[in-house]
Amino acid sequence: MQRVRPLWLCFAVLAAGLTGCASAKQPSGFGDGTVSGGGTGTGSGTSSGSLYNITVFAPKSATLPAMPKGAACLSCDALYPPFFGSAVTDATGHFRVDNVPPGTNVPLVVQTGKWRKEFMIPSVTKCIDNPQPDKMLRMPKNEIMGDGNMPDFAISTGASDSLECLLLRIGVDAVEWVPGPSTAGHVHIFQGNGATTMPAAPASYMSLWDSTADLMNYDVTLLSCEGRETANVTDANRQSLLDYANAGGRVFASHWHYFWLNQGPFGAANLATWYPGTQTLDDTLLFPGDVYTTLLNGQPFPEGVALGTWLRVVKALDMNGMLDIFSARHNADVLPPAGPAGTRSQPWIVLDKSVTNMVPAGGAGVAPPMATFMADYAGAPTQVDYGVAPSGCAMHPLTPQEKALEFMLFDLSSCLVPVGQTPHPPPPR
Repeated sequence: MQRVRPLWLCFAVLAAGLTGCASAKQPSGFGDGTVSGGGTGTGSGTSSGSLYNITVFAPKSATLPAMPKGAACLSCDALYPPFFGSAVTDATGHFRVDNVPPGTNVPLVVQTGKWRKEFMIPSVTKCIDNPQPDKMLRMPKNEIMGDGNMPDFAISTGASDSLECLLLRIGVDAVEWVPGPSTAGHVHIFQGNGATTMPAAPASYMSLWDSTADLMNYDVTLLSCEGRETANVTDANRQSLLDYANAGGRVFASHWHYFWLNQGPFGAANLATWYPGTQTLDDTLLFPGDVYTTLLNGQPFPEGVALGTWLRVVKALDMNGMLDIFSARHNADVLPPAGPAGTRSQPWIVLDKSVTNMVPAGGAGVAPPMATFMADYAGAPTQVDYGVAPSGCAMHPLTPQEKALEFMLFDLSSCLVPVGQTPHPPPPR
């Protein structure tokens, strides 16, 4: 099965231009644009900056088709309407779109997965450069208030992490936070042993992972660390999560949620060598994480290469080119000799050749590669334990490792691309 690429939120397109000598039948183009992050959420969210693997295209009709609801194995082609020209941003956020018709009120769409926003460019003139104002183009910050389209996220809260706040800090509007399956928003909160909503969110084990059918309502499921092995999880629940991932759902699990992956149907998949428990390294220290840029078969890992470049662009790396990790844990090994032979898991960031951050997990019959991520550290530090989200979320610039999570989550929520391949713009159709 194919795979989907990371993560989310409110981002802008900088310095987009229209260029190219166009006759009546030779369209112009958007030249040297940059897709970047913009803190446009109601909580003064601050994303990292430029975004990788964002598709920019000129649709043939300004009326876009409705976005499908719920998890599904959808290719990029299934999500894009007919268009004239397209481009995909590189690891620095740059793109160039050719084959754009000149004229007035020219539609342009910025999209990744189910994140989609349309803009009307007032004028596109042939045979000259047509620059656009910085940060004019961005990803939607909400759907409920008509800003564009966005995926449905299910977030199980935990006492030792606050993934429910990361989306807000990146720039999603607070109006999207709702309790459980409510259709009044797109960030659906379920209570593990962490924050709730007002009115109260339902318990995760009763209304989220209790069945595959409940999970399938959400494009992405985020599991915040509970500070202990996940409570109220059975092998039947693990099977539901596995079936959800195999049906196109995306899963991001933090630290103690290894409990989903080290036994039951996932446990048989040879995903990693697991070390149960807290497995603290030293919470008084920062540990330098190295971005992993090769596949386990020795071939290049394009996503890892892009992640390293992107982290440098958004100034998340230290002077030695490393990602400083706090609250690091060591619950899994993938790389040899400690890792299991033949695993299809792929490390993204490692410490001393031990996987201590993201472990995209995939195996034969056990979730499509990259459909499941594990972060073996406290990614979004606790801000609202037993409090109310999103009002209790602390707002601050993203930390370096939160920037890494931003990349991962965008990759996780984008359209399906085979693992190990560089993204390419879809052909005109």
